[in-house]
Amino acid sequence: MPCQVTYFLNDDWVGDGTCTHLNEHGMLVRCDKPVSLNKRLKLVLQFPGGQQSVEVQGIVVWANIHGPADAFTPRGMGVKFVNLDRKAERFLVQAASRYEAQSNIYKCYYN
Repeated sequence: MPCQVTYFLNDDWVGDGTCTHLNEHGMLVRCDKPVSLNKRLKLVLQFPGGQQSVEVQGIVVWANIHGPADAFTPRGMGVKFVNLDRKAERFLVQAASRYEAQSNIYKCYYN
């Protein structure tokens, strides 16, 4: 099951997406409205079965806005996490273990 992602730019809602590829350094967000490179975002992550959402900050390091949306270049954006507190980092390490088998092929988009 994917993680649900809501993202904000300057505290204004921009869009929603999903994620099945992440680690404690970043994530690949599949979405219809990726944000431009080098933009700083606030992301709210809601993991399946989790009652609590996690809020993190990140910078867009890769985006596919206009290209083909296929298995090699998914529509969306790679986000590198910044300024993670220890609690969020520990949580992401645990959460990433659920996605580990799938995340290796896409981590070049956000590491």
